[in-house]
Amino acid sequence: MRKKSIIFLFVLFPLVVGLACRFSSKPDPTATPTEEPIAEVTTEPVEKPTKTIETQEPESPASRPPQGAGDIAILEPSAWYQDDSEVFFGYLFENQSADVVYEGVEFTIGIYGVSGNLIDSSVIRLPFFYPNTTHGIATSFWLSDEDAPVDDVDISWTFTGKSSPDASENPFTAESVVFWENSGYPLITGKIVNNSSNIYTDLRADILLYNAAGDVVGGGSTYLDFILADDYMGFTTYADAYDEVVRVEAFPTFNYSVSIIDEADYMYGVSVVEDQYREGDFGSLEGGLIIKNETDIVLRNIYVYVTFYDEDGFITTTGSDYVNLLLPGDTLGLSPWITSQPDETTTTNYDILLLPFDKDDNYELDKNPFRVDNITLTGDSSKSALVEFTNTYSKEVTEVDVYVLAYNEEGEIVGGGDTWTSDSISSGGTGEVEVWISYDYSETIDYVEAWVTPSYWTKFK
Repeated sequence: MRKKSIIFLFVLFPLVVGLACRFSSKPDPTATPTEEPIAEVTTEPVEKPTKTIETQEPESPASRPPQGAGDIAILEPSAWYQDDSEVFFGYLFENQSADVVYEGVEFTIGIYGVSGNLIDSSVIRLPFFYPNTTHGIATSFWLSDEDAPVDDVDISWTFTGKSSPDASENPFTAESVVFWENSGYPLITGKIVNNSSNIYTDLRADILLYNAAGDVVGGGSTYLDFILADDYMGFTTYADAYDEVVRVEAFPTFNYSVSIIDEADYMYGVSVVEDQYREGDFGSLEGGLIIKNETDIVLRNIYVYVTFYDEDGFITTTGSDYVNLLLPGDTLGLSPWITSQPDETTTTNYDILLLPFDKDDNYELDKNPFRVDNITLTGDSSKSALVEFTNTYSKEVTEVDVYVLAYNEEGEIVGGGDTWTSDSISSGGTGEVEVWISYDYSETIDYVEAWVTPSYWTKFK
């Protein structure tokens, strides 16, 4: 399958460089490059921020007296900070038992004012807390009154059950976690590794930041829609940092709504037939991809995940999208939303992962009834596309999704967008909808392709 490279466009010196992306496998950071060296934009080499994966474990911190049930303790580096209306909470816990997995752990956090009044509270749930392990929690409260100072924070916990460590173990670890200062808007990127032969959906990872003294000085959290068996998923998240960061640690685990898919049941029925991303004038990554249902069945709940890397194999950012429905043999153009990459790095390549989570044997349609009739570029600098389409089905239809991809004169994907319409469209009737396009504004859009498809809310009358 033909793949396309990341394209870099700079104002003064436009050039095309990059490494080919791989749909079914990820870049090997240790591999010897086979292409020409990537051109450097800056005249001085950029020093990569502190990486968290250390060759030795840090010295075990002291623990505070337990404030809840079981052999769970708060460790001393834990801290909280108030910055105007935000109160950040970064705590490190330890299961001090050698042979007990605590199930259904609930940490209740309360923040209090100077008069002892409860300002706000939150509950963080941990499905499993494994023996002789630590787990970090990073969360924030937002105050309605910016002038209200927080005087104290209280935390307690309960659990619903216990099990032996033989019954279950945490299959997830973190690798290549990097803290990026990003000109005062800190980002954390890294990999969550699945050491299990199962596919999981809905994971959470809390991340704690430490200073040179070993104190917690910030953090963040992230969620993953899925992770394949014996594989990894990249993540990126914004973070709070209240001091100089020298170490960062991620704590991946199950979320409460996790689903487990046996690898043998995984359906490899969706392919990527075209994809391209490019870096524009201001470092944004624009582009898109076209996926295809290669099966003769209706597929639902398809997760699309794009991971971007620098030349050293470290993750720079990620993008994701979700498709509720893909009919047999149908294609769909997507332009997933992508978190801005850190300004200390440059993306050189990417890969794409897909998870068709479910099938629908009872869906009313077996082919797409919507025909795209015309696409007109509208708005300043052609930032929107007016899509006109016809309902060829024998019933009236309400609620459809509309997707577009924009191409330059060379036939390269430069951006895209999507929206929906709730209008009712009679059998044989027509509809139109305007779709805003996110694209690399240094490019000129030559033409647009569009897809109209049933959505989760579509009704047939």
